[in-house]
Amino acid sequence: MIRLCDKTDCTGCGACYNACPKRSISMEKDVEGFLYPRIDTQTCVECGACQMACPVLTPLDKHRRAEYPLAVVAVSDEIRRKSSSGGMFSLFSSSILSCGGIVYGAAFDKDYRVCHRSARDEKELEPLRGSKYAQSDVELTFREVRESLRVGRDVLYTGTPCQIAGLYRFLGKRDVSRLYTVDLVCHGVPSVKSFQLYLSRLAEKLNIDVHEIEDFRFRELEGWGYAPSFQFAKAKGRHLLESRENLYMRLFLSSRLHRPSCYHCRYATPERISDITIADFWGIGKSRPYGWDVSSGCSLVLKNTDKGRELFSGLSSAIYSEERDWDEALRNNTQLHTVSPYPKDRDEAFHYLSHYDYDTIYNHFFNTPYLRLRRIAGNLLRRLHLR
Repeated sequence: MIRLCDKTDCTGCGACYNACPKRSISMEKDVEGFLYPRIDTQTCVECGACQMACPVLTPLDKHRRAEYPLAVVAVSDEIRRKSSSGGMFSLFSSSILSCGGIVYGAAFDKDYRVCHRSARDEKELEPLRGSKYAQSDVELTFREVRESLRVGRDVLYTGTPCQIAGLYRFLGKRDVSRLYTVDLVCHGVPSVKSFQLYLSRLAEKLNIDVHEIEDFRFRELEGWGYAPSFQFAKAKGRHLLESRENLYMRLFLSSRLHRPSCYHCRYATPERISDITIADFWGIGKSRPYGWDVSSGCSLVLKNTDKGRELFSGLSSAIYSEERDWDEALRNNTQLHTVSPYPKDRDEAFHYLSHYDYDTIYNHFFNTPYLRLRRIAGNLLRRLHLR
């Protein structure tokens, strides 16, 4: 009988789903909204393709640590405005598209599901830009990549490290010389369900229908940090979320919404599995000066393979780049070396999102008497320090 990895270890990468030749595997949501494989024993022929494709059962070897991290900024103001950070995803993507290749990344659908989609031109690339802090469903994109490689097209596939591991394990010993992979330094992935529940609670709080929320963006303003916003339907203007309305990001950044496997992620290391790794370069310039204005963001880039170095070298005229120290990168980007801790109230967060109104959830997690006292004490200490 076919047995896949334990649920607590499953990353939901979709490699087994893509690998099954009989389509006997479906990806189904659990109560928290995370996707897990389910095998139809009536149609399964026990060929073992799903087991061979699982990167948990057969982990991939990681590449050697990059010689040094890079701090990179796109020279173009327009590219930086369209991007969440320094613009590297856009530049890598445009490079592949200009050669007739295909780019894969995460996009929202109309119901705010996050799914991997392909782009064959700049217009199709637009929905793939920007951060989506929920786990993307890769659907059958691994099969699409396999077919594109078979006919000799260049492919750029961007995703979390576990998704890239699933893609490589799915492709097995096939020729991947035309495949370029970019992984993200990942904090952990919430489920789409938790994000949809948040939108419903937020709509109730704002006294609007949830369908009036359009074009949600997790990072609206240029620069560092998180400033979510959305467009009101019927052209009523754009709403920048106030601090108290930003409940989802607060739950996410406190690691309360992660998939169970994220709390023992094997990819939170400087040694990576993709050709290129990208992230925000948090803390850039604090330890030593940086030669470009980073007020609108800066990317951390790791060139992990020869292919990654080749892809990066083609961008030289479009970027400003500096070699930086590993100590600086590791000090300010903890997900490069440390997994998110499992909060004691993690399960409670999912329960509250499902059963309580917005203000009850917010007050329970972020406005308790203890936290209010800490804020008052912190403000007092800052005032005393300023004197």
